[in-house]
Amino acid sequence: MKSIISSIIKYLLIKYPHKDELSASRLTKMIYLMDWKSAIDNGTQITNAQWHFNHYGPYVDDFVKIAKEDKDISVENTSNFYGGKKQLFKLSSDFSGEVKITPEQKEIANFVIDATKQKTYEDFIKLVYSTYPVLSSNKYSDLDLVNMASQYKEVLEKNSNR
Repeated sequence: MKSIISSIIKYLLIKYPHKDELSASRLTKMIYLMDWKSAIDNGTQITNAQWHFNHYGPYVDDFVKIAKEDKDISVENTSNFYGGKKQLFKLSSDFSGEVKITPEQKEIANFVIDATKQKTYEDFIKLVYSTYPVLSSNKYSDLDLVNMASQYKEVLEKNSNR
């Protein structure tokens, strides 16, 4: 999982147009959106992460740790618009530019980038919180995205047959 996560993070760092927005929170939630889309479309997550719905929404501690351990990714401690602390992720200056992800992973990553790049952080968070796993789960619970994607499709099917 570690190399897949590192590669996905690097791909997002390369392709996301607003580099100053790639905080730990946004990056993690973009990977969540990728896993959710993959669960809906393919019946499997891109990562094998166990998502947890904490007080800040879907989260996985390991992603920040994996990024910090990758020599190609640097983490800058900075502050957000409100003066609070945030960790900003960037590619190291000596990064070779090579990222190994599948065409399907690129397609999903590009979909998530396109769906989120024009959103303010507030609107981005609203999008994440509007996803079925978040809407249908209690805080502090684990999110089984593959099972929830199946449930979600059943709900859509029932509603379309009305």
